[in-house]
Amino acid sequence: MKRKIFYGWYIVAACVVVAAAGIGFHNTASIFIRPVTEDLGFSRGEFTFFRTIVVILAAVLLPSYAKLVRKFSIKKVMLVGTSLNSLALFSYSFGTEIWHFYLIAVFNGLVVNASHFMVIGILISRWFEDKKGLALGLAFAGSGLGAAIMVPLASWIIEGFGWRWGFRFSGMAALCILVPTVLLLIKDNPEALGLSPYRRENGDSALSAGMVSEPKGLYLAEARKTPCFWLLAVALLGISISASAPNAHTAPYLSDLGYSVGVVSAVVSLSMIVLTVGKIIMGHVFDRFGTFVGGITLGVFCILSPAFALWAVNPVAPWMHAVFLGMASTGFSIPVNIYAMKFFGQKDFPAILSVLSVVTALGAAFSPPGMGLVYDFFGSYTYAWVALILIGCVVTLCLTGADMVYRKLSIEKRFN
Repeated sequence: MKRKIFYGWYIVAACVVVAAAGIGFHNTASIFIRPVTEDLGFSRGEFTFFRTIVVILAAVLLPSYAKLVRKFSIKKVMLVGTSLNSLALFSYSFGTEIWHFYLIAVFNGLVVNASHFMVIGILISRWFEDKKGLALGLAFAGSGLGAAIMVPLASWIIEGFGWRWGFRFSGMAALCILVPTVLLLIKDNPEALGLSPYRRENGDSALSAGMVSEPKGLYLAEARKTPCFWLLAVALLGISISASAPNAHTAPYLSDLGYSVGVVSAVVSLSMIVLTVGKIIMGHVFDRFGTFVGGITLGVFCILSPAFALWAVNPVAPWMHAVFLGMASTGFSIPVNIYAMKFFGQKDFPAILSVLSVVTALGAAFSPPGMGLVYDFFGSYTYAWVALILIGCVVTLCLTGADMVYRKLSIEKRFN
């Protein structure tokens, strides 16, 4: 008898699409920087601040979204939020003054969490106990896939029809993709279908076994008292900076060096393709080799990405930068879930995950305009790339340090 595919894998597929259209389409922001600023006369620091507003508001509201998905349902939150998020993306096309972008960004920040890594991570954690790294890697890969597809499409639209139509196309495409996906495929938990979370011993068609064991782990207040929490928080902040700042400024940086629009969009697309595949690879690395090896690997990627950017006058270097940036960007989502689950368990997972997600959001909020201000002040990105290399070193030390501290805890304090 042919074994039925566990429905959790359909959830993963749906999350790929949600991440692609809900997150990935927003990851194309870098290709709008130069055309918008040249057309409307903004500085790069001024314009990229609209993304800061989005991320700050999203960060502040992450704990509220953790409560919303428990009070209502993930499906309802996703459906309403992703629809409004698509509308916000479309609305940027009408901006003529810098405050227009800032105002739309406020609305955008209120709803963007509906397709955030945290919400997807909570959903995957409900459906998977084993193969969690692989499931997360596949689900989060959608953000890179969406950007990889949208960057060349939007670049072509911007070049042929202007940046306003680039925003309009992105918003409408997101709406048409997200609504049917959420309506048809998303289910809040396996119990709704008479299933239990995926476990190796139960197989792909595991039926609910009745009694559910009490979740183990620490409450948020307890987790915040551990050195693991703070080392992890610093590392996640560094990873977020290492991923967000270059993702926003690689395109204008390469354009400044004289690379053509075609080459720039191809380099950005490559980083998104690598991000897509890299999330699956890193999910497997964490499953197979654990957090110690995974942390070192991520740290090395965070160091090599800006190192090759500094050498970008060499025509090979931008492509190497794209590869390592894509791999470093996998750290923006996967480690938050993997480390939070390993160090602190399931007991208060949504609350702990929301707080750590706020930390990553802060890095994403301030690093792009910060890098823009470095350019505006010095007329060059050189100092920013050097700073990112140093941040990559801090990431490596903090991730390995957090893992070593965790290993020294007594066996009674471990819960996975």
